[in-house]
Amino acid sequence: MKVVLDSNIIFAALISGNEKYIEIFRLIEIFVPDYIFSEISKYGERIIKKAKIQEDFSKFIHYLFSEITVIPKLTISQENFRKAMELTQDIDEKDAPYVALSLELDIPLWTNDIKLAKGLSQKGYTSIVTNQSIFNLLEM
Repeated sequence: MKVVLDSNIIFAALISGNEKYIEIFRLIEIFVPDYIFSEISKYGERIIKKAKIQEDFSKFIHYLFSEITVIPKLTISQENFRKAMELTQDIDEKDAPYVALSLELDIPLWTNDIKLAKGLSQKGYTSIVTNQSIFNLLEM
């Protein structure tokens, strides 16, 4: 299985320090837009303060990102980025890079952002998976 990973999943993984995420990341192919680095930089201090594994935090980040393929924004077509902006405009435009990459690669977006999932679904975009569906699929 291949998925585009929304930043909220990475943030949850980083804050929890739960190795279940590393196990899952090893079992599926995960892609993120390079925009993830802007978000990590923006919220980095908050993530570090909330992280449950302070002493091994940098090691955990390394493990997570060793299982993720980062895709440069330049490889996403203007058409898919425009579609993603239209889909997210009244939900949360900061999610547009993730939706655009999902469209570009034609694979589901893994998000736990209920507002995003519901909003996209109402607009006809249903290529979305949540933690529950991933955990069920992998029986974890």
